[in-house]
Amino acid sequence: MSGEDKRRSKRVVPFVSDEEVVLVQNPGREPLLAKLMDLSEVGALVYLLADENAPDAGLTCTLSLYHQGKVFEVPATVARKSSRLIAFDFAAVPADASIQVQSKLIRMEIEWMRLSRGRPL
Repeated sequence: MSGEDKRRSKRVVPFVSDEEVVLVQNPGREPLLAKLMDLSEVGALVYLLADENAPDAGLTCTLSLYHQGKVFEVPATVARKSSRLIAFDFAAVPADASIQVQSKLIRMEIEWMRLSRGRPL
């Protein structure tokens, strides 16, 4: 990236274990279990727990994310991959899923602030 940060929006790293689980569903393949590495309003970075059947760049998938006791789905396109790390760009996100992503980001930020100040969850 030649020294510049080309991200379009701020990313948040999950610190609460239930926030980390992601199910990657790609057409015609078995769903893949992954851990959420970071999240933004426009995309996510995940680490696949197994590298079998990893989606290729350009493929549109569905990410199932967990937030406050519910699972919601976000359509996403594989932007790039490196071994088990896959970067997704969210694509044509429905309004309700967009609200869920924003709500999840706010909760993750709050948890980060609590942890950084040494306060118990």
